[in-house]
Amino acid sequence: MNQDRHSYYRREREYQRRQSEIAAKRKKTLTKQAAVLVLVLFVVCVFLGDYLSDQTHMAHWLSIYGVSVSGMTTEKAAQKLERKFGETELVFTENGIELYRTTLEEAGYYLDGDALREELSHVQSEMLSERGLIETWKDIEIEYTVRADEEKLAQTFQAEHFEVELERLDSTDAYLEYDSEEGEFVIVPSWQGDAIDADNLRAVVEDTMNESLESGLFQKTITVKIDVNSYQTVEVTENSEELNDRLEQLNQSLTNYQTTSIVYTFGSVTEVLDSDTICSWLEITDDGVELDEALIWTFIDELASAYNTKYNTRYFKTTAGDTVTVSNNEYGYWIDKDAEFEQLCEDLESGTTIEREPVYSESGLAREGTDDLAGSYIEVSLDKQHLWLYEDYSLVVETDIVSGKSSEEERETLQGAFSIAYKASPYTLSSEYYGYETEVTYWMPFANGQGLHDATWRSSFGGNLYETYGSHGCINLPLTAAATIYNTITAGYPIIIYMRE
Repeated sequence: MNQDRHSYYRREREYQRRQSEIAAKRKKTLTKQAAVLVLVLFVVCVFLGDYLSDQTHMAHWLSIYGVSVSGMTTEKAAQKLERKFGETELVFTENGIELYRTTLEEAGYYLDGDALREELSHVQSEMLSERGLIETWKDIEIEYTVRADEEKLAQTFQAEHFEVELERLDSTDAYLEYDSEEGEFVIVPSWQGDAIDADNLRAVVEDTMNESLESGLFQKTITVKIDVNSYQTVEVTENSEELNDRLEQLNQSLTNYQTTSIVYTFGSVTEVLDSDTICSWLEITDDGVELDEALIWTFIDELASAYNTKYNTRYFKTTAGDTVTVSNNEYGYWIDKDAEFEQLCEDLESGTTIEREPVYSESGLAREGTDDLAGSYIEVSLDKQHLWLYEDYSLVVETDIVSGKSSEEERETLQGAFSIAYKASPYTLSSEYYGYETEVTYWMPFANGQGLHDATWRSSFGGNLYETYGSHGCINLPLTAAATIYNTITAGYPIIIYMRE
């Protein structure tokens, strides 16, 4: 009995032990399962968190041009990159000496924020689509745009930042200068100074920046070497084609003026405008050669005063040897001053000797210096009722005449100096006012419808006939004398008509 009870307890204990072992194993299994579940949930949460984070943040293990932006929002990443770029030092040196130090931000250079943020968003999206289970550190390059603040740049490139021990000197272009010792224009060569040109320096800075940034967006220091490319530019050198053409032109003008002379002819009498006088009219400056127009006008005025004969009071020496005053002087020469000025200015640049008459607005038949009759003219003395015809200082014919009726003022013959307008043979004289129509063989008018003509209806000429039987103003001639005169003279022939007091 005791043995059975003992066996019973032993089995009971064995059962309890096995149940305990089973419970322990079950508990251990549940614990493992719970741990696995927790681990799975953790991993899921991590991946879910990373996924959600990657929607608004930069990828982990990411740097841009060596600057970490790992896990940053695109805004924070952009701000960091902008700050890093602006902190780059910009150092200006000249001949190995530092003149000025600043930063890109202080100088006025910055990254285009809108473009940068758009590029970072693009990078963030690409990295999200390429994400794997295992990520490694990545350093990437991105597109960027550098902008400039013009107001800051103006302050940066002020001359005071680049002062040196000696005053900087401006560059000078090559230019023309008159060398009085050589008597010609010469080219003064250009000179390259060291005065800073803000635009040129800015171009050097930006070229240096572009070159430096090729190795990376973020540099600790960018060194700008100030040299001739930063100085004021020489625009015109001594090799300038335009400058050399101008030099040749000016020296040729000088040569032309120095070798020009104008010989004015008044028949066989001449008036010479020589090169010395012409050169005295020159106004030579470094800019060129000009003629003093006032001096040219003075010369023309003096020439006209000396050689104009028309309209001036004429003092005529008669065949009798005395001198009469002819105030109504409609014959002679008159220089056109404006046209002469234009012609003279043109001639002065010819470089040759030019022989010519002045430019006349009105001229006579011939002249010999100030003598505009030159020995060929018709002389009519109203008080002697006589006419003389001269050609080349020789008397061709003389004759008595009958002039206009002196007792009637409107029929008197005009007094003065005139020229024969034209010749006509035969010709019909008519007047509605006086009521006549008469045919003559020779007609030679000189002024206001008056003229020389034959008068075959008259049996005598000369004496005092003109006082009571004078013409209507014309000068009546014997037929033979009229023929001689007609056949000798030409249109423009001078006629002097006077009456002694």
